[in-house]
Amino acid sequence: MDVLARMRGFSLPVTVEAGIFVMVATTATFAASDATVKVIGTAVPLLALLLVRYFFQALVLGVWQARRGARHFRNTGELKLQFLRAFLLLSNSACTFAGLRYLPLPVTTSLAMMAPLITTLLAATVLNEDVPRSKWALVVVGFIGMLMVVRPGGGQFSWTVIFPIGAATTFACFQVASSKLSKSGDPITTNFLTALVATVTLALLLWADQATLLPEMGRVRTGSWVLVLLMASLATFGHVLMLQALRRAPLALLTPFGYAQLAFATLFSWALFSQIPDLWTALGMSVIALGGIGTVLLHSRTRAA
Repeated sequence: MDVLARMRGFSLPVTVEAGIFVMVATTATFAASDATVKVIGTAVPLLALLLVRYFFQALVLGVWQARRGARHFRNTGELKLQFLRAFLLLSNSACTFAGLRYLPLPVTTSLAMMAPLITTLLAATVLNEDVPRSKWALVVVGFIGMLMVVRPGGGQFSWTVIFPIGAATTFACFQVASSKLSKSGDPITTNFLTALVATVTLALLLWADQATLLPEMGRVRTGSWVLVLLMASLATFGHVLMLQALRRAPLALLTPFGYAQLAFATLFSWALFSQIPDLWTALGMSVIALGGIGTVLLHSRTRAA
């Protein structure tokens, strides 16, 4: 049976409960994708890993888009924002994949989920928005949680924490760009263009450094390439699920449930790598999650007021 046709026919009752269920499934899929990257480790060059991931997404969404009809390609919104969104998501993936090579899966996930808190900082410092004290308090809470996870001076994670923090920062900017595009662009078209721009960018980088990268890619074992395809499939399916969730419930309601990814990341870390967060890391992850969820809830309440 045609896989894309099945995806098009995928439907659940149009209720908030269904949207929440699909959102939780989305977080499990993304956690599984990150766990696969962790399993691959350094066996595949980072550039090749990213290229396959975005090429697969561009291929699947491109075919899906073509089946919907050419008229949807006109719903692109502002092209400059589309390019910016693509580069931000590509940077986010690069930081996440690099972080997963050095840090435990739950630590990378928890630090990357500081995005809502960083969005508050950007709103105050870059956009000059009036940020209430309650949001600043939650930023402080999230920062304390980060310190509990990282524990500076302990020598456990060193400089490598810059990767998930970079992922959180680029994702916060990505969310701002996505929010602006959501008002004018078609979501499937936007995700296709993001994957396409990322694929072309990565292909150009590969061509520029082919003398080094092609021999490295030639030494990669077949099993590792299978894992790369699995990772790309999971990441793409996660984006498809996200679209389905957004069709059933508003983003402000769904976002707090995105923190379920922390639980799935911990589960996969235990099952695949026998790594369980220690007490301070677990507490720090919980504090970051509470700060992020509180920020989202305050933001949605402010918009509703």
